[in-house]
Amino acid sequence: MCTVSWLKQANGYQLFCNRDEKRTRAVALPPRVVVQDGVRCIAPIDGNFGGTWIGVNQFGVSMCLLNGANVSGRETPRQARLSRGHFLLGMLGGSSAAVARRRFDQADLEPFAPFTLLVLQAGESATIFEWTGTAKLILPYGDSCNPLVSSSVDSPEVQRARRIAFAWKSSVMGFHADHGDGASAFTPCMHRPDAETVSFSRIDVDASEARFYYSPASPCRKVTGDVVTLPLTV
Repeated sequence: MCTVSWLKQANGYQLFCNRDEKRTRAVALPPRVVVQDGVRCIAPIDGNFGGTWIGVNQFGVSMCLLNGANVSGRETPRQARLSRGHFLLGMLGGSSAAVARRRFDQADLEPFAPFTLLVLQAGESATIFEWTGTAKLILPYGDSCNPLVSSSVDSPEVQRARRIAFAWKSSVMGFHADHGDGASAFTPCMHRPDAETVSFSRIDVDASEARFYYSPASPCRKVTGDVVTLPLTV
């Protein structure tokens, strides 16, 4: 469960992510540099299953995974044998969005539950991949889908509420900390009795480096986070 948005800039982009999880889920390990297929990447690590939900590599390619087929809505529930976070961690070793597309095309996704995968690279439109549980879908011009939203409770209405909030907010940071008229399952900064926004990530990519800021709490709590940087290979 997540709320993800992004901003394009002249020489890069910014990626923002609220991660929503059950209160019983283990705390994630903060971002660190890991190596995938010889490529240096920054990613946090899921506390229950390993893998990750967001990361950036030395080529300035960022990826973020949300549960479910959130763009098409053509989801077929299936029993997962492998964590989706491990699929994303493996994908981070690609040097471009084009490489990510080839890997997605060639991947065996049968072991995974449905997901939506956002891929960002400077100077290009966002690419969105979906695994519906039975089919692969690719949206090569995905900027119109900003923000992406997933929720395990009344997903279409949650998506609608958060996208309205995104349209009205004057800043992206204000959107990710937004409680509207009161924190709930529908607000971008989500709080329910059984689940809440458990972390906030921000990735900044410019012409020379990637910076990953991570706070291990919901944005409304304003918990100071850490920054990990990675020089880019150009």
